[in-house]
Amino acid sequence: MNVYVATGIIGLISSFVAALADVPLVNPKEKYDQIPGKHPVKWWRDVTDKRFELSFWLSFLGQPGTYLVMWMLAVLISKNSPGLGLALKINTFIGCYTGLLCHVVYCMKPLLYRRLYKKLDDKEVEEAFSALDKVSQVPMTIGFVTLWLVTTIIVVSAIINGSLEVPKICLLINPVTSTAFLLILKKCNVRIIGALGVGFMMFSILLIIAGFRI
Repeated sequence: MNVYVATGIIGLISSFVAALADVPLVNPKEKYDQIPGKHPVKWWRDVTDKRFELSFWLSFLGQPGTYLVMWMLAVLISKNSPGLGLALKINTFIGCYTGLLCHVVYCMKPLLYRRLYKKLDDKEVEEAFSALDKVSQVPMTIGFVTLWLVTTIIVVSAIINGSLEVPKICLLINPVTSTAFLLILKKCNVRIIGALGVGFMMFSILLIIAGFRI
């Protein structure tokens, strides 16, 4: 077992933990729905702070391993395509910088709402959330685009041009494919875990496959 395979295994576990971090952010009495965004939701009143604290810690513990996988993929790609490898390293750095911030905002909003709804009316709570969004919206957008879309484009490009030496069938192992599969499960009323974390699991599998071929 080389360092790439070992990192991929660590990343697979870390990505699963990160995917579980999304579960506490949705209504436990409903089928897995979209994580609440800008607006407060009333079910936050009916649960405890521990739900959102757990979500933060799962994300905190899971994310580092996922970024390590992206970095090691960049190292492998750099051997054949220094430009693509550098692009993935830069993208990984930006993702590291913004990724946890995105999840902190998701956890912070319900914690704030649980303390504000008894003291303020709905309009005032919405104004407080809007003020928070003005600060967090840009880095959250950057985080999502870099971690989900740009990484996928770079890795897929590396597979197509041979910079990442894995079988071409591995083009299907990416966050776009896994998200489509999760959406199908969701339409079938199956409770799912976080799509971004599952996407990171795909990159971990790619790294393991690439590591075995060295």
